[in-house]
Amino acid sequence: MTQRRIRRDGPAFDAVRIPDFFIIGASKCGTTALSEYLRQHPNVCFARTKEPHYFSDDYPLHKMDDNLDQYWRRNFSYFDPARHRAIGEGSGTYYRSEVAIPNILKSNPSAKFIYMVRNPVEMIYSWYYDLRFSHSENVSLEQGWDLQPIRARGLEIPKLCPDPRILEYRKLASLGRRLEVFKQIIPPDQLMVIVFDDFVRDPGKVYEAVLKFIGIPSDGRTDFPVVNSSKIQRSRLVGRFSASIPRWFYNAVREFKHLAGLADVPLNFIARLNAKAAPKQPLSREFKQRLLVEFEPEIRLLELHLGRDLSGWRAIEPNLATADS
Repeated sequence: MTQRRIRRDGPAFDAVRIPDFFIIGASKCGTTALSEYLRQHPNVCFARTKEPHYFSDDYPLHKMDDNLDQYWRRNFSYFDPARHRAIGEGSGTYYRSEVAIPNILKSNPSAKFIYMVRNPVEMIYSWYYDLRFSHSENVSLEQGWDLQPIRARGLEIPKLCPDPRILEYRKLASLGRRLEVFKQIIPPDQLMVIVFDDFVRDPGKVYEAVLKFIGIPSDGRTDFPVVNSSKIQRSRLVGRFSASIPRWFYNAVREFKHLAGLADVPLNFIARLNAKAAPKQPLSREFKQRLLVEFEPEIRLLELHLGRDLSGWRAIEPNLATADS
């Protein structure tokens, strides 16, 4: 792992270690589940904050920490060199940021990256429900898709949406184009691409492959519960309150957790208590066909770079209302 020497009102000291590996996205492609599984591995020191976004300088509203000292203290200060063999984190802005990967490689040239991809239609379908849950979206997915050109001009943005770029469905799901960029800047032996279908079909096999990639021994894990499934709010009033909590409050709680040693207490406990599982509403056949046409170039790029057939992604069936996220 790479260390950075920093100065804090006194002599320099070895306090900050840049993570060894990063789960860089894509959103709604199994990143949360993989992060949780790795977080529980005894030899992995995984970031306490679900998504620090520290290296995404072009997403300042998402960044949770102002400097490397804060980033280390709030996320990795429980690091134990006698036990932990790798440090890692995962942030959804990294795959869509133009500067995050270069920033990481500048800080740690040997960093490893895990990029997870999914059928783009399923990906934005699942992403949409996350936006609705957080009050960042207030119309149907089809309406939101059609509003993209208008929203790009700063119009028709929901009041509680923290960043209009999270409403750019087309760009967010340009998974093939982003992989093309990553392969140009990340050394081949430092990039692992996981297809969501494989992760769902055999999570144990994928998990073991990830451990081998980041140089961690197997912990014999056999239980892989579903994480981050579709949900709705029990109370929209409570949901709106939770969505409006300012970042400074979350950071104050993070500092308290660090000082009190409450690493296992989730920051988003209000949102979790207010959530309940719920099925998704199906997309119309016509709209799904329209999306498949739109994302055909992305699927072809993924097929090219992954060297595999993804023709199953082009099928109208099965109904997306039953798809896991």
